[in-house]
Amino acid sequence: MAAVTSFEDQLNVSRSMIVRSIYAVLGFLFLGIGIAGFYTPVLPGTINLLAAAYFFSMSSERMFRWMMTNKVFGQQLCDYRAGLGIPRRVKVVAITSIAISVALTVSLALDDPWARAGMVLFGLVGVWFILTKPTREIELARRRQAAA
Repeated sequence: MAAVTSFEDQLNVSRSMIVRSIYAVLGFLFLGIGIAGFYTPVLPGTINLLAAAYFFSMSSERMFRWMMTNKVFGQQLCDYRAGLGIPRRVKVVAITSIAISVALTVSLALDDPWARAGMVLFGLVGVWFILTKPTREIELARRRQAAA
């Protein structure tokens, strides 16, 4: 993993202990939601981890560095923050998981037509979000071509 080693330009730790504490609580909250998002297709993982990284960049250099160098999701965060987007494999897995979970929920767990419509709409928003983000492999190829 070729993680970013210099984070000084991305850090803006608050001087106020109260503000740092609020940002740290928000960072841990979004970190938890982001990690849960890797296991539950309805919750988006990456966007919540990006929010956590942002809040940690304002509250804790140590936690921010831990997130950006994490073996599981650090490279993905670094790539996303660098404008490279989401790897194709991650997009395929995420969209497939959303489709399966929405289909199962709508067909097996929900009786109310409005709840079903809401669940389908929620799933479509998730798919739309993923599809509107750059694909890492395409963005890397575009950057290589522009540099040549």
